[in-house]
Amino acid sequence: MALGDKIAACYQSAYSNEPFVRLLADKALPDTKNVVGTNMIEIAWRLDPRTGRLIVMSAEDNLVKGASGQAVQSMNIRCGFAETAGLI
Repeated sequence: MALGDKIAACYQSAYSNEPFVRLLADKALPDTKNVVGTNMIEIAWRLDPRTGRLIVMSAEDNLVKGASGQAVQSMNIRCGFAETAGLI
């Protein structure tokens, strides 16, 4: 398995079941226009073949995904509600 495929598999393993995480594949890049007014975060990554470094990019609306959205999401989990309650 190529290193890029291993990286993608790691991200899929970690985030595929998270309701507010959108993993971007191939050439797509995160963009705030896709997350504004939502609790979503878009994550993309690229492996720089020249340096061997992994470059990770993300976009979120910090007014929603920030402290207020995080508080609601945490309360939902703590109280046994659906994690997405009040956030979708």
